[in-house]
Amino acid sequence: MAHRFSNFADAYAELADHIATYRSTIDTAFDYASTARDYADAGNWKLGIKYNSYAIGVTLTAFDILFQLYNFDIEWSMFAECLYWASQEAGAMAEYDLTATKICEAWAKDEFKDRALTIAFIDRQRQLIWDEPFFVAWAAKPKI
Repeated sequence: MAHRFSNFADAYAELADHIATYRSTIDTAFDYASTARDYADAGNWKLGIKYNSYAIGVTLTAFDILFQLYNFDIEWSMFAECLYWASQEAGAMAEYDLTATKICEAWAKDEFKDRALTIAFIDRQRQLIWDEPFFVAWAAKPKI
């Protein structure tokens, strides 16, 4: 498969530009539809119909932009290119060593925002070991 891009950053930059164009086009369609409603509410049906037709035309343009995003030709699709390059470059990420200390530091930094969830998990773990025989390894002071 030939690729249009050589890395994730370039593929995503074009995808982001394309999405921004789509969003802008949808905003324009909503503006036209709102104007059409205002004219219709005021009894000016002729201008209401005119602006409604503008809204329909711009909406069709937005659909065209959307279908270009998810193009059926996988070699052309910016979305597929982003997925491909993300999968290729993901291996270059550094290993992350998650420790109890890092978890505790994250809780403290976030002012214990999700403490109820944490306590629920700890209580469930206590329930699971409640009837198990005493074992020094799980009862010992954790090494932090």
